[in-house]
Amino acid sequence: MMSRKTSRREFLLQASAMAALSGIAGTGLFSTGAFAQAGPVRVTHFGGPYQILDQAVGAPFEAAGLGRVEYTASLTPATIGQLQASRANPPFDVVMLSRPAAVRAGRAGLLETIDTSKLPNLANLEQSSLSPEGFGIPFVLDTIEIMYNTKMVSSPITSWLDLWRPELQGKIALPSTSVVFAPDFVALVARSLGGDEKDPAAIDAAFEKIIELKSHVRTFTTNPEQASALMERGEIAACPQFGVRISSVIRNNPDVARAAPSEGVAARPYDLAIPAESPNKDLAYEYINFIIGRQAQENLATGLWATTVNRDVVVPDDLKDKIMTDFSKLIFWDDTYMASVERDWRTRWERNVQSG
Repeated sequence: MMSRKTSRREFLLQASAMAALSGIAGTGLFSTGAFAQAGPVRVTHFGGPYQILDQAVGAPFEAAGLGRVEYTASLTPATIGQLQASRANPPFDVVMLSRPAAVRAGRAGLLETIDTSKLPNLANLEQSSLSPEGFGIPFVLDTIEIMYNTKMVSSPITSWLDLWRPELQGKIALPSTSVVFAPDFVALVARSLGGDEKDPAAIDAAFEKIIELKSHVRTFTTNPEQASALMERGEIAACPQFGVRISSVIRNNPDVARAAPSEGVAARPYDLAIPAESPNKDLAYEYINFIIGRQAQENLATGLWATTVNRDVVVPDDLKDKIMTDFSKLIFWDDTYMASVERDWRTRWERNVQSG
């Protein structure tokens, strides 16, 4: 692990985690000796703001004597590709995946069906956040919201359909087909038009509406980092974006705001899954159980500004307006259905929206 100067926020994250873990170590819940000789648990995350995992989770996990964590930044498509290429000898022990991808990977035999008996902290999670497929466990929820520059719009954005405002012509970014939330955007537009994502006619109407938006599009971004960079440089006025990444931009640019549209905000559960042939499954389960525990979850809330899944988490007062904590306002897709239509929707997006 490379050494670098620790910020005040990171110091507080580590200090709070250490205090809690000093109690955990003595409970007997974890047997540190069993992992003393084990190799590191190899974990992926999405990079960018998720690098805080090193301090918020990895450092206290190691300090508790549970094992060493090696993080690798890897987005869902790249991770799935590596698991497919190295099925018998996966390069990771725990992988962070968007849920539809986790469902597909699990059905393809790339992931282990999670043994919930090995996760005592699972009982404290919001039940609505769990995947019925059982191939992964959520550790945070991201959201699909609208990021916009308050200096470049005439009034606050409150609806998904506000992206069609004439004043935004040539000033928005949309995701390319490679960005994982492109299907979410289609479903959100369908709902904004009064339809349902499971109704093919409503999806047809959503695509027609999105095609009308093409004159507003400055660029199709290939990844979430590109959208954030464009916003930070003032090159776009608005775009759909992950809530965690909006928070990261807002920290550095007071002109940027987030909109939680009135039609609803899509919840994007990020699951931690275990490759089927991982040689280090015991430590993988220890890591997942640790990260869904209250202290690690509170570290993620304060360090990442993410919606956490542990019901016992206490969000500081100064962050309550920056973190979505009301699960009733979130739209949870039928993951099995979304996984079944995702390929078709992406093909239509690439052919009719991005390239047409």
